Amino acid sequence: MSSQNNAIKVVSLSKSFGNKKILDSLSFNVPNNAIAGFLGPNGAGKTTTLRMLLGLLPAPKGKIELLGHKIPEERALALERIGAVVENPSFIDTMTAFENLYWFGSLYLPVEKKRIFEVIEMVGLKDSVNQKFGTFSSGMKQRLGVAFSLLHKPELLILDEPTSGMDPSGRYQMREILLNIHEKEKTSIFLSSHLLDEVQKLCNYVVIINKGQMVTEGFVSDILASSEERFEIRVADELIDNAKSILEGARNIVKSLTLAPRGFIVDIENGTSHLINELLVKAGIKVQALIPLESSLEETFIKLTEKNKANFSNTHAKKSEQPKEPEAVQKEDKENKEVK
Repeated sequence: MSSQNNAIKVVSLSKSFGNKKILDSLSFNVPNNAIAGFLGPNGAGKTTTLRMLLGLLPAPKGKIELLGHKIPEERALALERIGAVVENPSFIDTMTAFENLYWFGSLYLPVEKKRIFEVIEMVGLKDSVNQKFGTFSSGMKQRLGVAFSLLHKPELLILDEPTSGMDPSGRYQMREILLNIHEKEKTSIFLSSHLLDEVQKLCNYVVIINKGQMVTEGFVSDILASSEERFEIRVADELIDNAKSILEGARNIVKSLTLAPRGFIVDIENGTSHLINELLVKAGIKVQALIPLESSLEETFIKLTEKNKANFSNTHAKKSEQPKEPEAVQKEDKENKEVK
């Protein structure tokens, strides 16, 4: 067994269905004790990756380790320490929440009734413990799936779109549930999602992929950090035109300038906000507020995936421009002559 500095370790993972390549030498790590978001556009390969992590799909190329256990060689040992919900959780409609958890939870290992009540309360279904699963809303079904994955106190939780189909209230509840699980159970969490705002509020680590390839990974604070800072500058309405002229003249500091309802949004060099304030004050413009704004994970995600998309297209374009083999060229010449 290897070092357990990482909850998940993936090296050069590749997968194809027929002639379609889904994963292309994908590598990433998820540190222990993290709440990690797994991001990518639709069709990026997220669900395929999760299924391969859990051994539900074979991994013909590449290496996978979960909590230090090699997959598939030590899959049984790994699964004893892991909880997972991949795609929509499915239980027996005519059985209650408690009955479903007791029945399915006992198939592999014995489960105490006390633990069932604990996880049901943990996911906010205490009042629905005796309600039949078939009457549950989609959000309640998702929460029961999470409860099931927690029955045997996993060290790592793997979730595929846990807020799928939920309204804003349901997403908020699920976010609070996962934060509570992470804090109380000391569980590492790896979840896929396309809701970037939710991921930014919940996760401290992200893995971003596109077209089956790694785009970037790291702690959210590091990924959002850049050589620039964003501020909202508020000035009186009658001074906006003068302030705009001054800011536009400071292009060595101000990298972008956008009008906002009460002033401007500016991107400036790190550590230069005091210079902006000085410039405006010296020009007789009172700065009502200088408010730092946090970078958006959504903006960063779009920039990174668009850059990756361009690199992917250029790489494939270069491959298609490779010189043809002499035989192929001769064959093409012959075909052209026949057409003529």
